[in-house]
Amino acid sequence: MLGYSRVEYEVFTITEKAYKRLNPKVEIETKLLQLREVTSQQWRQLKQLQGQFTVLYLKFRYGAPDAHILLAFAGCELAHVEWIIPAYRLKGRYPFICDNSYSIISCLTTEGFRGLWIYPSQIQKVIESRISAKEFWIWTASTNISSLKGITKAGGIKVGKFIQRKWFWGCISRIKYFPHRK
Repeated sequence: MLGYSRVEYEVFTITEKAYKRLNPKVEIETKLLQLREVTSQQWRQLKQLQGQFTVLYLKFRYGAPDAHILLAFAGCELAHVEWIIPAYRLKGRYPFICDNSYSIISCLTTEGFRGLWIYPSQIQKVIESRISAKEFWIWTASTNISSLKGITKAGGIKVGKFIQRKWFWGCISRIKYFPHRK
């Protein structure tokens, strides 16, 4: 079928009670900003890391006054990014997300900084932040073993999975959610 894909994702929630504090294996400066606080230089660095199309899409699709972005720097180099989006901006596409929560999406660690516990420690920084939410949701492809380990290390508790089917290169998509049975 033209432009068709099917991906299975594992879904987790994270609360501050669910983990032991982790520290990355390198010195990291974390900046948790509302989108309007991001400087033009930080946007340039972000576009270099995630790609211009991805950044423009995320900004347009999920940008809101209460949307945030986490930027983790090793010296002057952007090592990691996470987008923190309120539930009401995601609910139409991901109906399983609870109201009054946030989702951590589109996380990426620069290749040279992977395996240094940056990802799980930065997830924890979001959970401990000034962002007021009952809980945080995060998901990753079932085949992304590194992200699954990082989310679990950060205190993620598996709550389900979903299958996303996309047609016409993602212009049309459908999600089916399956809650985790204990």
